[in-house]
Amino acid sequence: MEELSDMDYRVRVTPWARGISLRVTVTGALEVVAPRRYSPRTILRILAREAAWIESAQASAAARRQALPPPPAWQPPQEISLPAVGARWTVTTHLAATRGVRVIESNPDALAFSGPVADPAACRRALRRWLLRKGQDHLLPRLADVSQGCSLPYSRSTVRVARSRWGSCSRLGVISLNARLLLLPPSLVDYVLVHELCHTRQPNHSSAFWALVARHCPAYQDHRRELRAAGKQLPAWALEPGERTAAWV
Repeated sequence: MEELSDMDYRVRVTPWARGISLRVTVTGALEVVAPRRYSPRTILRILAREAAWIESAQASAAARRQALPPPPAWQPPQEISLPAVGARWTVTTHLAATRGVRVIESNPDALAFSGPVADPAACRRALRRWLLRKGQDHLLPRLADVSQGCSLPYSRSTVRVARSRWGSCSRLGVISLNARLLLLPPSLVDYVLVHELCHTRQPNHSSAFWALVARHCPAYQDHRRELRAAGKQLPAWALEPGERTAAWV
């Protein structure tokens, strides 16, 4: 969802936000975090009031980008591991005159990138599609199992590749899971699933919500700390261009 004033910015609606806040990303983009019901006029007033801070923050972000060394040219990894399912593959590349790159599981322990493999963008797109398929194959059935075990039903589920959230649950009980959960150990995956399932009962982060989480996942506080660390340790092949590891939530 986007609104435009004299400056470009993006509105990110966060149901549990208590007010409107501003954030300048490492790329210099301006993000406005707002609660579900927000006033565009209020946002415009805040932008006008904070114009000097925004300009300073964007200048600082530009200076940090210039100080960073250029990223190395992206290449397919030599090995891919998905701890959530205890799987590991060696990776090979095969140049072929096709329109796109395909990721092929030639056997249970090997992946082959086939196509114009000298094109990093094409390789990334193929790897993203492969990771999504793996997420659908493994995360959705696991969610169904955990849901049944906790007696916490949901309406439907999806898998996508998200930049900063391991999962989400809408007020209609639709759970979205990040395919990058496959990069985590099974215990952390199950915690995220329990967390989102508990949102079907408590669409907030109140004390009642955390009590429900604790009932189904007594070690949830340890898992929360481990998740924050995990977000900073994602393998390079799982990151998008310009994306950096962060403390995910």
